[in-house]
Amino acid sequence: MTKDITLPRSTVALTILLLVCSSGVVLGQGGTGREPTAPPPKKSTTPARTSRPSSRPLPRTRTNQAGIEFVLIPSGNFMMGSINGEASEKPVHRVKIGQPFYMGKYEVTQGQWLAVMGTTIRQQRDKTGGMFISDEIDGVGDNYPIFFVSWEEATNFVQRLNALNDGYLYRLPTEAEWEYACRAGSTGDYYADTVNAIGWSVENSGNRTHVVGGKQPNAFGLYDMSGNVSEWCQDVYHTNYDGAPPNGSAWVSGGVSQKRVLRGGGWFDRAVYLRSADRFKDSSDYREGGIGFRVVATARTQ
Repeated sequence: MTKDITLPRSTVALTILLLVCSSGVVLGQGGTGREPTAPPPKKSTTPARTSRPSSRPLPRTRTNQAGIEFVLIPSGNFMMGSINGEASEKPVHRVKIGQPFYMGKYEVTQGQWLAVMGTTIRQQRDKTGGMFISDEIDGVGDNYPIFFVSWEEATNFVQRLNALNDGYLYRLPTEAEWEYACRAGSTGDYYADTVNAIGWSVENSGNRTHVVGGKQPNAFGLYDMSGNVSEWCQDVYHTNYDGAPPNGSAWVSGGVSQKRVLRGGGWFDRAVYLRSADRFKDSSDYREGGIGFRVVATARTQ
């Protein structure tokens, strides 16, 4: 004989709950069972990898496909002009060079010009239309600076360099860049104690150009910034510095529009004209036996 046993309701509920949990079924609302869902995956705590621009410093020097050697000129500030110089060198004003740039270690040579433009120094002289046609040319050779070059031709030269697509943008220096690079931190009339140590002038040149690099370089490692040949800059000539750009950019608005700036002086100039602040000008199509140029390069951004 069996005996009915009545269990308390709480005991029954506990027993059912234990049976359900052991079967893996979860009770939902209304007592309906459903399969358990997998928990969501945990989010990774590892930070995403990001691309960062290279912080490698620019090389101190470089040489391009045309064989032109360049020296890195650091950014910085300087006082442009001279309180003791001519009216065109005033007012003295502060200029900020915001980014480093490369400048030719030497003036562009006859060998480099021939390789890029295809003409010799005598062919360049013949373009003068007879003004210098009877002159004997002294200072001929691959390592002598090119001369008899107009501003327009110098601009064509840098355009051909840009066609190399080597990652750099080539151009003539701005006038402010030129003086900043010439001074190389110096504040006097010249970047050395004696002008004869750094430049070829009428006093020591023997009335001719000389092989580039024959004199003492400045603190940036640039040669012949004073003397040998005068050098074209980008800028239109202005009679003074009133309104000059404070950021070292080329000043190409206003001024004497048909004239471009020349810097550095040449072998035919008196030494006083080889001063770091001294300025010259000539028509953009003018060429003569003491005018050449050097090149600036900056890394292309795209």
